[in-house]
Amino acid sequence: MNTHHQGLGNSVQRAPRKSKVALAVTVSAAVAAFAASAPARADYVQNGTSTETSAGCVGNIAISGSSTYPAAATGCDNVAIGTAAVANSGSSTGAYSETVAIGRMAAATGTFATAVGGNAVATGDQATAIGTASSAVGTQATAVGNGAIANGATASAFGQGAFAVDQSTAVGQGASATATFSTAVGKGSIAAGGTALGFQANAGAADAVALGVDSSASATGSVAIARATASAVNAVAIGEGANAADANSVALGANATTRAYTTVNSVALNGVTYSGFAGTPVGVVSVGSAGAERQIVNVAAGAISATSTDAVNGSQLFSIANQVSTLTADLANLTTTVGKISSSVPGGTVTNPTDTAIGTNTSVTATNGTAVGNGSNVSGDNGTAVGVNATVTATNGTAIGTNSKVTAANGTAIGTGSNVSGTDSTAIGTNSRATANNAVALGANSVADRDNTVSIGSPGAERQLTNVADGTAPTDGVNMRQLNGAINSVREEMSKYRKDANAGTASAIAMANLPQAVLPGEKVVALGGGTYGGQSAMAVGLSVATAKWLVKGSVTTAVSGHGSFGAGAGVGYRW
Repeated sequence: MNTHHQGLGNSVQRAPRKSKVALAVTVSAAVAAFAASAPARADYVQNGTSTETSAGCVGNIAISGSSTYPAAATGCDNVAIGTAAVANSGSSTGAYSETVAIGRMAAATGTFATAVGGNAVATGDQATAIGTASSAVGTQATAVGNGAIANGATASAFGQGAFAVDQSTAVGQGASATATFSTAVGKGSIAAGGTALGFQANAGAADAVALGVDSSASATGSVAIARATASAVNAVAIGEGANAADANSVALGANATTRAYTTVNSVALNGVTYSGFAGTPVGVVSVGSAGAERQIVNVAAGAISATSTDAVNGSQLFSIANQVSTLTADLANLTTTVGKISSSVPGGTVTNPTDTAIGTNTSVTATNGTAVGNGSNVSGDNGTAVGVNATVTATNGTAIGTNSKVTAANGTAIGTGSNVSGTDSTAIGTNSRATANNAVALGANSVADRDNTVSIGSPGAERQLTNVADGTAPTDGVNMRQLNGAINSVREEMSKYRKDANAGTASAIAMANLPQAVLPGEKVVALGGGTYGGQSAMAVGLSVATAKWLVKGSVTTAVSGHGSFGAGAGVGYRW
């Protein structure tokens, strides 16, 4: 069955699908003149003759103005118009369908691909390239404008010379989106990972945002608005000429600049140091620059507490100033004496500007003295008396306690009724007394009356000294454990020497009891024994008698286990 359609001014004949005859197009007189010498290939039909290489594909259109470089539309439902235009140049086994290539050497390769313009190239399914030398390479890539390039899936480039890569968008003459997920809008704008909007705006890092003519955000997460510059990580610059060059910092307003933050842990004012401040700085917020500062107005009152980091406004400072003014007025009403401080308590008197006297009938008559307590008195330089009727009469003395008293230099008396009358001495305790030099009395009623001693009691009221560690140096005190050890050691030595002495006595007794030769010419060998103090001894002796002489000798040994030996000899003359 034959069907007839009106197209391009003349009838179109389509062969039945069953006969697999390709579409032939006859153009009008004007078009025919343009293509008279140009062979065209449409749906595998060359010069009106079917090649029978694509079974069942119809609807292709190919129109060319050159016999040397014919247009080619191969596949199904494709259109190629122009010298060397190619709509789906794939093989019969990999052919695409519904592609459009219009323009000299335009090429559309991919299902639903469209290339319009001289040398335009659309490669990839649903790719679109419109404009001379435009290029869309990748699925759903779109390039619109002379020389526009969309290089990657879903890339979009709009404008002369615009360039975009995968999943990025560039809009404007020379706009460039060079990293994934980038957006560049405006002539000469550049986005390399972020978003750039405006003439020559530049977002040169991941997540950077540049908005406005010549704005530049060149660091990760930075933001520049209105010809501003943000060159540090997470920096924000807003305003003509604003510059944020420090990480996590903000420059607000024309020509505002940032600087490195300063950590403030304490502040010293009039010799007083204040600390304990809340907050840890990570950046700064600047609303101006050196020499071009700005006021911050319309600031709500900030919270005031130990942990608050809010800004305060002028009304809060005004309130504080009023309180300070009130305190100043109160201070002005206080009675002060320049160069001399006197207690307001009745009766306190001082004679030097460095003295202090507090209490009824208190008196300080020496330099740098302090008397606190009714009736207290200091008459020694650098002395301190604290307590009712406490008294210091010597240099560098300290008396603390009711009726305490120091009358010798460098003395210290602490306790009710304590008294120090020895130089460099100390008495601590109720009624304690240190009357000797360099002595210490510790405890109530203790008395230190010998130089260079420490007393913890008094005659008839002695104290034990407990919890004493073992002495180690020659001048250390010893405790009971060390003393008992020494005594036991002496006892052991004495017991040993006592036994030795008793054994010697037993030996003497044994030798004394040896029988002797008496008559001339007698010779006697004798054996004797002795005991004394639990020790025993044995003696062996020999004696010889002559008419005139008596000679004897003996040997003895203790038999009580000491193993000692003794010997003796004697000679006698008789007449």
